[in-house]
Amino acid sequence: MLNEERKMKIIEMIDKEGIVQIQDLTKAFRVSIYTIRRDLSDLEKKGLLRRTHGGAVRIEKSAWLPTIEEGKKEAVAEKKAIALKASKYIEGGDCIFMMGSTITDMITPNISGKKITVVTNSLDVGSALSQYENIETIIIGGRVKNYKGNILGSKAVDEINGYHFDKALIPCGGVQFKAGVTTSTIDSSDFTRAVINVTRENILIADYRKIGRVTFSKICDVSRLSRIITDDKADTYELDQISKKNVAVDIAIIDSP
Repeated sequence: MLNEERKMKIIEMIDKEGIVQIQDLTKAFRVSIYTIRRDLSDLEKKGLLRRTHGGAVRIEKSAWLPTIEEGKKEAVAEKKAIALKASKYIEGGDCIFMMGSTITDMITPNISGKKITVVTNSLDVGSALSQYENIETIIIGGRVKNYKGNILGSKAVDEINGYHFDKALIPCGGVQFKAGVTTSTIDSSDFTRAVINVTRENILIADYRKIGRVTFSKICDVSRLSRIITDDKADTYELDQISKKNVAVDIAIIDSP
């Protein structure tokens, strides 16, 4: 296979999966690790991907905001594993905050038997939790300001400032040890920052696509987090650097079929 043809195949793979690993590429194309590293370097110089410690990831725009369909289809197994691990940190008697996201939706069935109080700004999360008598569910008031059915804006922030949470499950657009935790809109970053400020234990839930990514609006430095729960496809270099900021890093392993 010619060099250019191989590079085109690499781009196709990364466009489809969002991430590629050097070891997988050497096996797929039957070339040396040095050849693959050179290919990735060439493609990075052209702005076609971003290299990571063990491979490369797709470059997204800073205002990257996946559609509902993308959220439901991409990294599904990884999100389920993250949701299961995150649910184990929720204990009876906890008062927690849950922001709407695909992973948060997957957490709900795993905590249905626990006696807890949940505050949320998500119409979907509130509706799902309302069927469980043992879960006291409180929905933040304000304007529904994004396509996910999340309530954001100054009124929602003001209400959050009147609460104190034991734990918060925080989704994001990206997290990087230098740039911090980011999201794609100012409204989301303002609201999430307010939640973090009134929470004792902030738990970031993010699949591998978010690790190392930087999106438009900064929420906080990674040092404000207590824990990150991600999956085993995440960039290990980024996770190592984040752990040096006194942030616990949990890797959720996908169960074998």
